Amino acid sequence: MSRPSLYFPKVVFRFFASVVQTGLLFIFGLVTGCSSEDEMSPVRPPSGDFVEGRTVLVYMCAQNSLGADLRHRSDSAELAEGRKFLADEDRLLVFLDDGGKPRIYLFTRDEKHPRVVRRWTEDICSTKPETFAEVLNWTRENYPSREYGLVMWSHADGWLPATDRNYVRPYSFGIDTGSSSMRGDKGPQMDVRDMARAIVAGGMHFRYIFFDACLMQNIETCYALRGVTDYVIASPMSIPAAGAFYTHQMQNGLFAADPTEIVGTYWQDVTDEVLWNDYDDYGIVISAVRTRRLEELAALMAEVLPRSEAARELWPDVSGVQYYQAYTSSYFYRPHNYDMRDAMRRLLSAGDYARMDRLLDEIIVRKEATDCFWIGPGYWTYGTVDKEHYCGLSMFVPQEVYGGNSRFTPLGDLNEAFRHTEWYEAAGWKHTRWGRNTESAKDML
Repeated sequence: MSRPSLYFPKVVFRFFASVVQTGLLFIFGLVTGCSSEDEMSPVRPPSGDFVEGRTVLVYMCAQNSLGADLRHRSDSAELAEGRKFLADEDRLLVFLDDGGKPRIYLFTRDEKHPRVVRRWTEDICSTKPETFAEVLNWTRENYPSREYGLVMWSHADGWLPATDRNYVRPYSFGIDTGSSSMRGDKGPQMDVRDMARAIVAGGMHFRYIFFDACLMQNIETCYALRGVTDYVIASPMSIPAAGAFYTHQMQNGLFAADPTEIVGTYWQDVTDEVLWNDYDDYGIVISAVRTRRLEELAALMAEVLPRSEAARELWPDVSGVQYYQAYTSSYFYRPHNYDMRDAMRRLLSAGDYARMDRLLDEIIVRKEATDCFWIGPGYWTYGTVDKEHYCGLSMFVPQEVYGGNSRFTPLGDLNEAFRHTEWYEAAGWKHTRWGRNTESAKDML
């Protein structure tokens, strides 16, 4: 696909922001907030009667460049338009932390404008796990529902460790700049492991978690969240800055009986000529992962990795494997995000790969991809999707270059960071040649 020069400024913004957008709402008065219940302003939620439908919470960490650029306003209009598709038994809540004081909005089919149902009187950090857990607990207590859906909206880059101590652009999930400039994207982030713990602390289990955010569909993230959601729906790439088109997601996605409709609706919107001005030819790769068999997948990995190419070679050769992130200093040397199916095809024997492929087909219950997607960093730079072998779920594969460039990135040594993930332990990476060498070097310290 070619990129008309008309869209060059949009792509440059995408590169520098590495962002994604999701559903926000109208910014009606900048109401205030707090971190403790007794300091709350006297806004009363409706009765907490149990409803048979689905309550969807959109968790908006927008106190960063997304909020500074007011990119939430188009999403606000999309949500308002989409409210007409809400069923009587369904409810939409949006937690918003932007340049104003945090607040929670309720969208209903019959009310033209969203209604504030909770306000804080002071700024809070939306990327603190404690804040996230508090919002979840409040949602559960005040809007009890048969089931819940969660949309996570902000900057993101998957399982990678949060870089709070350095306050630089690479991030895990979310950025909260606090009182600093929202242009700089400097502030705390939420590690995906802490996200899972916060969901447990909030007393919640989700039918799905939809990350309308960059680089979140990787096996390391899905495995960390396996106990708190039935599905993880996300993209392994840096998605278009426009994010989901929420009018259509309200119609057939967020409240669909089958949550994987989010995947199909997202793909249809990105490829819809009517929405060209939002998406032009950026492209998309997106998938839905069913979490209940991820431990089975980890067990199979632990069985086959010790006899794979990764067991023979210190640094597994994945040249030619589909990847979703350009490895470059422009992206602070974030990893390649290799497609899991294609990587397994390279590393495993034919028999072991066949077993892995069958299980991946059962776990990745829906996937969609355009033929190409913008991968950057040049505005002309595209990745081509191998439709025969891709699965839309990425994985980390240790590479020598990640250690060699560790001094040039605030993320440090990605190989070492990977060793601290749950997936590393469960999937048997310690029994590969790389893993054994890593463990030996650690024991020598």
